[in-house]
Amino acid sequence: MQISVEVSTDVQQEAATRGMPVFAFVELLMQRGLESLRDTSSVSSAVERIRALRRTDPAMPPTLLRRPV
Repeated sequence: MQISVEVSTDVQQEAATRGMPVFAFVELLMQRGLESLRDTSSVSSAVERIRALRRTDPAMPPTLLRRPV
């Protein structure tokens, strides 16, 4: 598969600063983005487990029950 993207001058300059081809730098940014999505879901999952425990264990701090706005 081939994908074409337009990148800003800033991205090109950052790739050059790191001594990387632009395509490799863009791939790195994409990989980091995917990893951060995975990390976010694991954090959300942990928070949900804590909330479930809080409902059954009144000794846990109530601040964990609040949902983000």
